[in-house]
Amino acid sequence: MNRPLRLLSLWGLLSLLPLQALAASTVDCATLSDNASLEAGEYRPPLEAKVIGQGRLHFHSGPNAACVNQKLYVIPGDGLTVYASSDSGWAQVMYIAKNGEDYSGWVEEKRLQLGGHYGGPQLPAEVTAFIQRHEDCQHFAGEEVYDEERRAELEKAVNDVCIGHDRQLATLRGQYKDNPEALQALEPLDNLE
Repeated sequence: MNRPLRLLSLWGLLSLLPLQALAASTVDCATLSDNASLEAGEYRPPLEAKVIGQGRLHFHSGPNAACVNQKLYVIPGDGLTVYASSDSGWAQVMYIAKNGEDYSGWVEEKRLQLGGHYGGPQLPAEVTAFIQRHEDCQHFAGEEVYDEERRAELEKAVNDVCIGHDRQLATLRGQYKDNPEALQALEPLDNLE
């Protein structure tokens, strides 16, 4: 009787091995990247950013830790171009190496110090952050509601991003009334509430 139990235990262990291998390969990084690119808040024009923190910041082919590219990384102090940010804490970026080669991918946004928009005046940080908030509010308010789960997600996003928008816009316009670049950047923004 001991022999069948040992065989059963061995069979039980062997049957788990394919499940672990299957679990490790369930992330489709290309599809994840495509979907995140469609849903991420875009920066137009893109933002400048510097890598902060300690050690290497690895590029990922999709916004998921399983999509890491171990051979491609940047280090603290390197400059990046940020095209979009996801709600899950990832940024879609490009890095131009000293030899002129460019590399694109996803990195953890918490390792970036965001700067101003390329080609634009250097705006105060809170004005830049508000412009991004305004764009996010418009994005979520214009999204299609295709089921109840999506409706709940969008309502939460709109509440998080849009409530208090108009009051903050009025405050910033008053605060920066003597800064022509800031006023010019804030002028085309509409009240959204």
